Amino acid sequence: MKLQWKNLVAQERVKSVLESACQNKTLGHAYLFCGERGVGKFAAALDIAKMLLCQNTEVKPCGECSACKKVESYSHPDFHVVMPMLLQAEHKKESALSELGWQFVAECAKQRIDDPYRLPEYSDIPNIPVDWMREATSAIQRGAAAGGYNVTIMDGVESMKKETANAILKTLEEPPPGTVIIALTDRINSVLPTIVSRCQTLRFSYLPPEVIGAQLCSRFGVDSNDPRIDTAAHGGSLGAAIAEFEADDAQWYETAASIWKNCCAGDFGAVSERVDALGGGSEAYSACQKIFNSLLRLLRAAFLEKFGAPLNYFKSNINLNRQIELPDTVTPVDAEKFIRLCQEGISALESRGNSSLVLVNFLCSLTEMLDVKKQQTC
Repeated sequence: MKLQWKNLVAQERVKSVLESACQNKTLGHAYLFCGERGVGKFAAALDIAKMLLCQNTEVKPCGECSACKKVESYSHPDFHVVMPMLLQAEHKKESALSELGWQFVAECAKQRIDDPYRLPEYSDIPNIPVDWMREATSAIQRGAAAGGYNVTIMDGVESMKKETANAILKTLEEPPPGTVIIALTDRINSVLPTIVSRCQTLRFSYLPPEVIGAQLCSRFGVDSNDPRIDTAAHGGSLGAAIAEFEADDAQWYETAASIWKNCCAGDFGAVSERVDALGGGSEAYSACQKIFNSLLRLLRAAFLEKFGAPLNYFKSNINLNRQIELPDTVTPVDAEKFIRLCQEGISALESRGNSSLVLVNFLCSLTEMLDVKKQQTC
């Protein structure tokens, strides 16, 4: 029997491990796929679901049988998806999902299946609805309706609240025969240990620039010389590259560069103004997230610019007014600390951190770190 990957791009090691398990019938009942957002975790989980449920005996998934089409339309009785989302007031009825809520979660799952590399965008911190998890757990416990496999994809498991996690723990430990549960996370350190211990962990790597570039050219019908390709292709994530290619992030790069200059100058007044401007309002979470991501990419580009890089990582396609420079006194270790601080800010924001508080802590810490380097040279 031949297995083919319809959605997953690259990730050859992951493919080899999963193909071997499928061919040798040693596939585990629970996996935890971990790696950066947009590197292919959902695409891999979707392909595995199609392989296991496909009715073709020669090539799986065939994409033509009724089972494959039902998976694609999110109507297969033995295929389930749960994922984080932001529910509105009309999606809830007392403490449970309303009829509109169930329609909404189904639509979100279908959109994720239609385009596995397109990253969902949120204006606030999303959660996995406990009702959805309980329904998926009930579907797993009843066993496969078609008599074969019963496959569940749980995206964003790091965002689970305790109540939601409790709904799946017993099923993860003692699932019915034929059950395959694939949990996905961008931040494995934030996943409850009780979930990690019940799964086989499989790590996904960053994607090479040439792979991402080729995918962008194919998806958007542009030439490889398009300047946006080189800028987006070097982040290691196809999902993030698609989002960056489609969006006009110039303002966020410029704001991030301006914030960096304020911190370098030790201008706490300007830093405070930035916090007031970005840390409040209904779009605070989204704005802070974009600032952090933009600054992180600019810091990485500045690091490679200062200390040498085999590839022209970003510079050729980021306008000069959006670039930042590391001070002359900064060492590679210092630059790594700046990048780590930025990554910690992103993690704090995604871990239910108050946007204003996270931003204040980050900017104050960054300013202090830069000021210490300045004092050391005096």
